Amino acid sequence: MRRTLAVALLTLLLTACASAPKTPLPTPAQPLDVERFLGRWYIIANIPYIGERGDVGSFVEYHARDDGCIDDLYFYRDGSLDAPLEQMSGIAKIVDTTTNAHWKAQFFWPLWFSFHVLYVDEDYRHALIGTPDRRLGWIYARTPQVDATTLAALFERLIAAGYRREQFVLIAQHAAAMPAP
Repeated sequence: MRRTLAVALLTLLLTACASAPKTPLPTPAQPLDVERFLGRWYIIANIPYIGERGDVGSFVEYHARDDGCIDDLYFYRDGSLDAPLEQMSGIAKIVDTTTNAHWKAQFFWPLWFSFHVLYVDEDYRHALIGTPDRRLGWIYARTPQVDATTLAALFERLIAAGYRREQFVLIAQHAAAMPAP
């Protein structure tokens, strides 16, 4: 209940207080291949907000639905990799079908929040996600660990997009603690 209330209040606050960024968010050089983007993404780092603060072993899964929307499933362990796996279920839709990079997600009716897929590498192994106001951001990977060189390059892309490195925290992941994809 605490998490549900916190996420609802945060979403309402972000919706009410969002301001336009000084520079627009970058868009991918190529349109996002949604089919390749679907599936499991481990959250390697994020800008923590009350709904995710303290979560470890977290990952998201995106699944296409028959109605054209996308299931947006968030899995996490509260504070410890030994904690039970919990889940929040949402729905997402693609707003910009030219790039497929601008999405909106809803975890609590009637609140939607906007996010952009800022970058996906050519093999769809790493992705950067951000909100238009740059208050929230995520580094995704298809595996629970990312080597230091790749992680540094991903942070450089976020900095070039107007984020600050110190905004982000690394999320503890443990491959053995995760259910199989």
